[in-house]
Amino acid sequence: MKKLILYSDQVPALKETADAELKKLIGKPHPVIGFIPSAGDPARKYYLDRREFYRGQGMDLAVNFELDDAWDPAGLKDLLACDAIHLSGGNTFYFLSRLRQRKMLDVLVKYVKEGGVLIGVSAGSILMTPDITTSSICGDEIIAGMTDFTGIGLVDFLFVPHFGSGSTTVGDLKRFVHDKKRVVYAARDTGAVIVQGNTVKCIGDVIRID
Repeated sequence: MKKLILYSDQVPALKETADAELKKLIGKPHPVIGFIPSAGDPARKYYLDRREFYRGQGMDLAVNFELDDAWDPAGLKDLLACDAIHLSGGNTFYFLSRLRQRKMLDVLVKYVKEGGVLIGVSAGSILMTPDITTSSICGDEIIAGMTDFTGIGLVDFLFVPHFGSGSTTVGDLKRFVHDKKRVVYAARDTGAVIVQGNTVKCIGDVIRID
């Protein structure tokens, strides 16, 4: 059964709600989590920051699987052995290009089909959808020459993180829904979307537009 959580951001306000739902999705007292950063991070700043976050939840962010210069295909086995995989924030277009280059899209689909939990934050959440162009609403710049904006397609809706923190209005979202002919979930940083099987559950500040 498909198990996903799409965060706008992992903020303290979600600790008793979305973070608790994440623990239920994984279903283990001390799960091991893998981390895929959206871009190179030689100092491992973002990995170490998230490791502390998960440690506070009783989880171990034990695997850092980079896609840029530090990419090591031998680490894939350890990544896929994790109970959950975290897809980080960043530039969604760049992240998708790197996942394609490393032939990771089908790998992640298979991981989810086999029971692994996928955690997305911002760009990582957008990647789970069928179309990543909602990232333009968040200010992501398109990679030069990129023309295919097809996401992993684990859900049939689109996702907009950080809603309310910029100039995007509900009217903008309605026009986007009209153009794309898909439901859009827009989350503030205090909101998240949980997907378990065919059930979609909103936590905190999320609006749905269809």
